[in-house]
Amino acid sequence: MAKIHFWHECISCSAKQAADKFYYTCPDCGGLLLVKRNENYLKKLIGTGKKARDHFDQLRYGVERKIYPNDSGVWLWRDFLLPGFPKKQIISLKEGQTDLFETPRWLKKEFGLKDLFIKLEGQAPSESFKDRGMTVAISDVLRLKQQNPKLGIIGVSCASTGDTSASAAVYSAYVRDQLSCLVLVPAQKIADSQLFQVMAHGAKVRAIEHPDGFDACMKIVQQFSAKHPELILVNSKNDMRLVGQEAIGLEILQDLSWQAPDWIAIPVGNGGNLAALLSSLSRAKEFGLINKLPGIIVGQTAAADTLVRWSETGYKSYRPGKFKATVASAMNINDPVSFPRIKYFMDQFNIHFYRVSEPQILKRWAQFTGAGANICPQSAVALDAVVQARTKNIIKAQDTVVSVSTASAVKFAETGVGYHKTASVKDFANPYVKVKGTLEDLEKSL
Repeated sequence: MAKIHFWHECISCSAKQAADKFYYTCPDCGGLLLVKRNENYLKKLIGTGKKARDHFDQLRYGVERKIYPNDSGVWLWRDFLLPGFPKKQIISLKEGQTDLFETPRWLKKEFGLKDLFIKLEGQAPSESFKDRGMTVAISDVLRLKQQNPKLGIIGVSCASTGDTSASAAVYSAYVRDQLSCLVLVPAQKIADSQLFQVMAHGAKVRAIEHPDGFDACMKIVQQFSAKHPELILVNSKNDMRLVGQEAIGLEILQDLSWQAPDWIAIPVGNGGNLAALLSSLSRAKEFGLINKLPGIIVGQTAAADTLVRWSETGYKSYRPGKFKATVASAMNINDPVSFPRIKYFMDQFNIHFYRVSEPQILKRWAQFTGAGANICPQSAVALDAVVQARTKNIIKAQDTVVSVSTASAVKFAETGVGYHKTASVKDFANPYVKVKGTLEDLEKSL
């Protein structure tokens, strides 16, 4: 068996756990875990600075891209993210390597920005960024199942507001002969299009009736997983999930020819995406892949603004909120699991937090989809945060900004159609017009 060069480390007590079985939390103190690597080994393996950049450029753009799994935007970073992870246990559906969409010039001009890009993670197999983390989580479950049959692993479980469940269902379906999938969703609080994905891909779906929505599902699934270790939890509490999501930040840097943007904006629900971004950028700077750290713009919906409120207390008081409905349902999480991980990294970064109201989410969503960007309501939250930061001159006119779009617009088609049918044209709505079946009536309508 090839030697692996990574392990699990507690962010609270620094205890290290070998990656030979699954850990939900630190067995010593109950703290959250992060995957750590033998960085000295890695620097000898891939180098630093230009040597490391050339190494990854060859994997993405050179002839080695044809060698599985380098056609994955996650696993081409295997040497950097999970050195020594066995290739034969990797399950990839060619996730990642998504487009860096350049916002049209006419729209950038309206915001007073020279460079605004959107990382279109909705181009993933299940149409969300969750696939980057899920390919790693599912691959690791298979690694543990095959290397240590005594663990008795038979499948995976998760709680979800939509995207995580869809991703878990897709990847589990691909290896259905080896893994089952159990998904807990908040009853009546998930978009039908996302619920369809979970059902269509064969996961066992349980709709939990509880006023706390996702937060209740998360609590129950953790209790269930602790009692049933044969079903591995693949929520972002699983630190392997974060490893895959680290590839988003690395890919953005590579997209920009290793010139770090001035700002990266990101929508935050459970916090795993933000923790992963901070981790990847910090390591990229350490390895000389970039020469500066970008500033970070965090957007949260006003219905679930726990981190914004925390920032407003000077980062002294963390108080989870209560469930309130929001159009950005995939980020409707009031007690982010990865909050301790965010605290662990954030001192290295210049981070600004912004809340976005319900009307503003819909308006910004319509504005950017009307400019050709296939984004979801959650992505509109991050983009509105960019506009707020520009208005306050936190972001300067000449700055390069990349905003992470977490999912495709089609996952929220029903909400989008409803908006365009009822909202005002001045708020970027585009209602259809009924026309009688004659050429004359068509011309008259125009």
